[in-house]
Amino acid sequence: MTTIRMISAGESDMSVIAKMIRSSADWYADFVSPDDLAEHYVDKDWQQRNYRLRDFYIGYDGRQAVGTISLQYFGDYAYIGYLYLDTRFVGNGYGRAFLDFAVRQARRRGMKGIVLIAHPEATWAVKAYARYGFERIAQDKSTILTWNQGALKPYYEEGLDLYLYSLTARPAQALVLAGRG
Repeated sequence: MTTIRMISAGESDMSVIAKMIRSSADWYADFVSPDDLAEHYVDKDWQQRNYRLRDFYIGYDGRQAVGTISLQYFGDYAYIGYLYLDTRFVGNGYGRAFLDFAVRQARRRGMKGIVLIAHPEATWAVKAYARYGFERIAQDKSTILTWNQGALKPYYEEGLDLYLYSLTARPAQALVLAGRG
């Protein structure tokens, strides 16, 4: 099991976080809408805007920063907006450690689940989320944009799917169908 030390990021850490996100931006260039690529090729404006919106954390293995995760809370659900590993550390179990951290944070806050949106052509990410236990609960834009009273509308990128990791016994699909997701 990979162990990392999670540190809450300060504003001065945002340049490190941006560098980690940009390290894999080219992986998305072929299938992400050109209008949405700025969310991958992040700049100083992105750093300032997102620091105020999200709780960012940096994961360290020893003294080396290996990745970042951001969390936000919308009603009964935690939202993972960014989960990026520095490309040098992909495939070493760090992603699972970051997801474990998100689950612990969500449980501490009494959340019912964790959601994220991901592009289906980001197969490396989608496979990792499925292995962890996330279920795809929506593929169509209108369902995603109205989920949980429109909480994800500001974060939606064209072509994304909505995934849920339930922290309750209720099946994920029931949350969407009941209109409570």
